[in-house]
Amino acid sequence: MTIVLLEKNHDRSNFQCEEEALTIYIQKQVSQDIKKGLATCFVALNDNQRVIGYYTLTSESLGRESIPEKYQKKIPKNYNAPVILLGRLALHLSQKGTGLGEHLLLDALFRSYNLSQQSIGAMAVVVDPISEKAFEFYSRYGFVQLPDSGKMFIPMNVIAKVI
Repeated sequence: MTIVLLEKNHDRSNFQCEEEALTIYIQKQVSQDIKKGLATCFVALNDNQRVIGYYTLTSESLGRESIPEKYQKKIPKNYNAPVILLGRLALHLSQKGTGLGEHLLLDALFRSYNLSQQSIGAMAVVVDPISEKAFEFYSRYGFVQLPDSGKMFIPMNVIAKVI
């Protein structure tokens, strides 16, 4: 199994996960988002070049007041907090219980951390869990819920300890 940027020759036609919206996204929408520069998509491939899991990364900013109070002091007043959005993370139904979800998350966090150290300013990774099960999954890795939002937040200094 390898994790690489999505390419046209990768077979996503049979991808199916628990969340229909995530199945439809990889099959029909992701290529348009990539062309428009709205997201990058990394895919886990099996030996037949079939997509068995994926995640997307996007740059985003949050209002200073939207992040946990202890991190607000790092952001000057009237500035937004630069973050990386882990927009979607999904795995094929056949991969349930294999650890692929954790592997994809750690890969996304590793890439995001490296980007923040070498290429772009970003103080955290943010997710918007699609379900209570997803919320619990992200919580196990140190994500905390943002005030007044369903989104979750993990600062880069915490990621450095996780990866």
